[in-house]
Amino acid sequence: MSLEVIIGVSIVVTIVLMVGVKLALQKVVMFKMDESTIVNFLKEDAAETAQTTERIAAATNLDAARVTQVCGKSPLIAADSGSQGEWCLVTG
Repeated sequence: MSLEVIIGVSIVVTIVLMVGVKLALQKVVMFKMDESTIVNFLKEDAAETAQTTERIAAATNLDAARVTQVCGKSPLIAADSGSQGEWCLVTG
């Protein structure tokens, strides 16, 4: 292979890797921002033991599906064992 082809392939691979890393980091940052928003809401509303997905979504301006996704993945938030679709902070 010629030097130009090797350089071209190297540049393309580098660009693809950089875009992939950027997208992965963006996904992590968005998750952490949404998680922080939900955790702060749950801390502020500590008088209530659990909050519904819909109430969290309305208070945080997040989509209900996104609230469910973030709460399901977050180690700081647990599903309330008493009812479906309710979330509370993990204690301990």
